[in-house]
Amino acid sequence: MKSKMLGGVLLIAGTCIGGGMLGLPIATAQGGIFNTSILFVICWILMTFTALLTLEVNLCFPKNSNVISMAKATLGPLGAIICWTIYLFFLYALVSAYIAGGQDVLHGLFSAAGTELPIWLCGIIFVFLFGTIVMAGIKHVDLFNRLLMIIKLGSVLLLMVFIAMHIDPINYNTGKATLLLPALTVAITSFGFSIIVPSLRNYFDGNIKKLRVAILLGSFIPLLCYIAWVAVIFGAVPLSGDFGLARLMEANQPVTGLLESITYYIPTDKITLLARAFTSICVLTAFACVSLGLSDYLADGFQINNKGKGKLFLTLATFLPPLLVVIFYPKAFILLLSIAGLLCVMLQALMPAMMAWHCRYVKNMPMEYKVIGGKPALLIAILASIVVIAISGYQLVA
Repeated sequence: MKSKMLGGVLLIAGTCIGGGMLGLPIATAQGGIFNTSILFVICWILMTFTALLTLEVNLCFPKNSNVISMAKATLGPLGAIICWTIYLFFLYALVSAYIAGGQDVLHGLFSAAGTELPIWLCGIIFVFLFGTIVMAGIKHVDLFNRLLMIIKLGSVLLLMVFIAMHIDPINYNTGKATLLLPALTVAITSFGFSIIVPSLRNYFDGNIKKLRVAILLGSFIPLLCYIAWVAVIFGAVPLSGDFGLARLMEANQPVTGLLESITYYIPTDKITLLARAFTSICVLTAFACVSLGLSDYLADGFQINNKGKGKLFLTLATFLPPLLVVIFYPKAFILLLSIAGLLCVMLQALMPAMMAWHCRYVKNMPMEYKVIGGKPALLIAILASIVVIAISGYQLVA
């Protein structure tokens, strides 16, 4: 695989395989492995299809157009305002979730080294260290992401192999499909990578074939990883008990809690080292990729160049609001992923389908690329998105 294609695939996989992956065994534990796998496949199909729709719509507009520009041209000024507001909340919720996970991991690393720091200070250190790489631009994020993804994929494969040796089949006997409804938003978020599609268009210079391959392959890797990941975790860590998965839903530090559960049931130095490496890198790659998408989104919305005073404004606008959220609500990891999941469906599933419908059948715009399926596929995507939004919204307020 050529270097640039590898970079694009890993950027997509890195956006998906992040803090959300750490929340998946916690959020889906009560559903069981079979039902959870079906849920992942459905989410992957929906979110990959709508990511391709995002590419289709983006190619109808000039280079460097982002979601706000696309929404305004297709759905009108009101659509642009709705998109701007909801998308901003979505990206901030997602970056906040990854900062919460990052400060959790960093706090655990400092504690393991014998240094106790306030968790809020760990959040500031995390943002300062890794936000700098994000603001350097997509080329730097790409190189940073490639290195971490290679380490992450290697560590998670080894981690799953070691954990698989300790699987107890009796742990697979629990699970009901109806208990997966609260996990729907977390699962959706774990495939929410289309925020970086406009950035990837620039990265690949609009090469449609390479973009399609990168999207399909880059999203399929996380699907396989998620199924394998929850399979080994469910098999080795029981649902109930002092170190069971169920207790982590309400934990102040769920990422650290998951690490503690793994090392409790599989107490070996290899597992501890690999688990720490994996959890740390998971958060870093997702934080970098999603923050890059947020920065590009703000630059497009405010029409600001990423230079001089503009760069300072974008840096503060990208990181300060989510950092403040995490400082004042440090245990919001799972909640923020759930909120982000609801907004993710609105903006990365429903809206691309509506924009594609408008481009194709309302304005009859000339199109460089059109996703297969025609009107039936678009209608299915729209209806599926509405159903998921209804379920997710009910779960959040219930």
